[in-house]
This record gives sequence, structure tokens and C-alpha cells, in this order.
Amino acid sequence: MLNLRKSLLIGGIVAIMVLTVTSIMPIKFLRADESSSQEEVVTESSDQPLERQAKLRRSWVVYREVNSTTIYALTKNKTKRAIQTLDFFTAFNANYLIKLVKEGRLSEFAVGDPITTITGLNPEDFIKAPGMYRLVKVAGNPAVYLITPDGKKRVIIAAGVFHRFGWQFRDVETISQTELNSNATDTSITDNTVFDEEVEVEGTHKRQERERLSERLNLLGKTMIRHRLVKAIGNPDVYVIDGQGRKHKITSEQAANKFKMNLHDITEVTQEELDAFPDSTAITESASPVDLDEEVED
Repeated sequence: MLNLRKSLLIGGIVAIMVLTVTSIMPIKFLRADESSSQEEVVTESSDQPLERQAKLRRSWVVYREVNSTTIYALTKNKTKRAIQTLDFFTAFNANYLIKLVKEGRLSEFAVGDPITTITGLNPEDFIKAPGMYRLVKVAGNPAVYLITPDGKKRVIIAAGVFHRFGWQFRDVETISQTELNSNATDTSITDNTVFDEEVEVEGTHKRQERERLSERLNLLGKTMIRHRLVKAIGNPDVYVIDGQGRKHKITSEQAANKFKMNLHDITEVTQEELDAFPDSTAITESASPVDLDEEVED
């Protein structure tokens, strides 16, 4: 294992050496159902700019605890597998991000078989992207909770905590009491709470994606709802983005024609951008649930 570490530090797998050995990088644990589309970063000359950008920012996150020479890949069945071959870092056309975490941070993962060869190794068995936190509340109850990526809820005692950590109330999701109860209770968050890992809120991330796309549509002059047609790269489904930040699927070409929407003027977006918009009622030949002539304010 020492040889592996030396090779990583000296031998120059430059793409992975975001390692930043001089600083401790906090971990964000992942949900087991996290998308595994992170590993493929091969670019083609035919890639559109957004498609290339989306590919290049993907990374497969692996972990090393402080004072350990072992680097682990995490699997969807909650095991950690020690990486003992450099072939792992060249076999899957991936960018790698090695995160250095505090001792014991990987203890919730059972020890799996070490990775000594890439023969028979299926990248789909691994969790590659870090998970995010969620800010949630139940309708009719003012209490706000932070849900950790490993499924624990922490009630936020002081409103000032929001400002201190840069959180915003508009990013709080409303969930059912049943869903809230499904998360184990952890310690409360107060003005004195110190986090030992980066807290990236899923609602904030999605809102920022929506804001960026909305700004792009406005810059293109597409301020009227009927002109805000989008589709994800590589996916034929077409949606309208309304003024409340929701997406409405157009069910057919006939529906688009009936409501005078131009399917030859569609803005292509990344799948991540599209997924940031919650689904709303579809537009069919018989009805449009949204006022297509409404103008979206900047």
C-alpha cells in the first residue's frame, strides 16, 4: 500500500492529483441510490459545448483517512474497498477526486475485498458522486431540520444559524411527517455548532442551477413562456419552463403545434440542469396548464 501511495504522489496521475495533500478536504457521504453516471468523461469532437462541460466536471470520488495510506472506493452496498492497483485509475476514463477525511469517518462502511485487479470490476457497483444535505420541514410545523447524507435529522434551534452558514429559507423543502420520521435523530444545530465537513445543500444547488438556466434563456430573449422550450442533451423529451421554476413536458408534436410552440427553437441543457426543475402538469393536445403568453421577469 505504501508503494501505491508513493506512486500516486510521485508518478503523476495528474488527473487525480486534486489530492491537495497539504489540506484536509471534508467528506460528504452518499446515498446508496446516487447516480453512477460520473465515471465517463471521454470527450468527442462532436460534443456540444454544454455536453463537453458536463463531462469534464464529472469526477469519481475516492477517500483516504488521515494517518492512513489506504485509499478506498465506496460501493452501493455500503462497503469500502481498498484500491491496491494503479490500473483502477486508468481503466474507466474517469477524473478522480481523492478526499482526505478524519479518522474513523469511513467506519460505517463494511470492509470489502481489496481491489487488486480491474478484471471483472464493474464501475456500476460503486458510488462515485458525493451526496448532499437537505433542509426540510413538515407543513404546519415551523421547525426546520438538516438531513445529513447518511440519513440523520438535526433540528436547527436558532434562525441565526441560517445566516452564519449562508443557508436560505427558500431552499427548505416541505416533506411529509412520515419521511421526516424515517431519519434517525441526531444532535441539534445551534449557534455553537461546528461542522467537520462541507455542508452543501441540495435545494440550494438546484436553485442555483435553475437561476443560471433562467438567466441564459432571458439572455437569449426567451422571456415568454412559449419560447422557453428546453431538452436535455441526448434526450428527445421537450419541456416548457414556467415562471415559477417548474417544467412541463410537451407530450407530442401535435400538442406543440396546437399551442403554437416552435419545436425548431429549443434550448439544449444538461440533464443536471433539467433535473433541477420539479415536474408539473404536462402540456397535451387538449390542454395547457400554464399561460404560454406570460412574460418571465428578469
